[in-house]
Amino acid sequence: MTIYSNVCIILPVTRKSLAKPTRDHETIDRLLDASERLFGEHGYDGVGMRMLTEEAKVNLGAVTYHFGSKEALYIETFMRRFRPTNAERLRLLKEAEAEDGSLTVEKIVDCMVRPPYLSGLEHPDFPALLARNLSLPPPFLHAAIHPELEANAEVFVAALRRSLPNVPEDLIRLRTLYSMGAFLMFGAQVGGMRPSGNPRFDESLLKELVRFISAGMQSEPAVSAADRPPLPCLPKPPRG
Repeated sequence: MTIYSNVCIILPVTRKSLAKPTRDHETIDRLLDASERLFGEHGYDGVGMRMLTEEAKVNLGAVTYHFGSKEALYIETFMRRFRPTNAERLRLLKEAEAEDGSLTVEKIVDCMVRPPYLSGLEHPDFPALLARNLSLPPPFLHAAIHPELEANAEVFVAALRRSLPNVPEDLIRLRTLYSMGAFLMFGAQVGGMRPSGNPRFDESLLKELVRFISAGMQSEPAVSAADRPPLPCLPKPPRG
């Protein structure tokens, strides 16, 4: 199973113009919200068009009219949160590097997990959809986003390599996958939480997660390089 992480995707999705009456905007929002809930709970194949439109309280032809197909609706539903979340990850990292060229591992990890954590608190139906698509995306989504994934993952891998010069690169990549696994499990719980109304409480949970992931990232290798088997399953850097 491949878990994709730390990526910013810009994927053109064909959708009819939203420059329409308010009623159309409301229909689109209801479809996206219903899709986020249902696709996150049941997956792409577990949700039919009738289930979607009944949940959104729109007519059966609304998906085709506004999005063209169920696949296009799925992609747009996912990208609606995923695109800005990943853009914010990279913005935070770039801003941190501008302020201090020598970043701590905790700072890098914070840039990785803070945006999706906050997004999960604000949109509690999204973490389940995020977990599905970062662990086992439907074939059409995988094919669409794969070219973007590896290149963008390198931004965070490179930052971690600079902060962890004594940790082999293959271990950094492996530990990045471990960290995303931990985050996705945690995110599933966050998705079921109600906003606490206490920013200090929310921040404390995030800090504990960052500390937990960072400790693993910085730890000494469990086995020597000579005894460690190759890890061919890990994402490879794109060839320029």
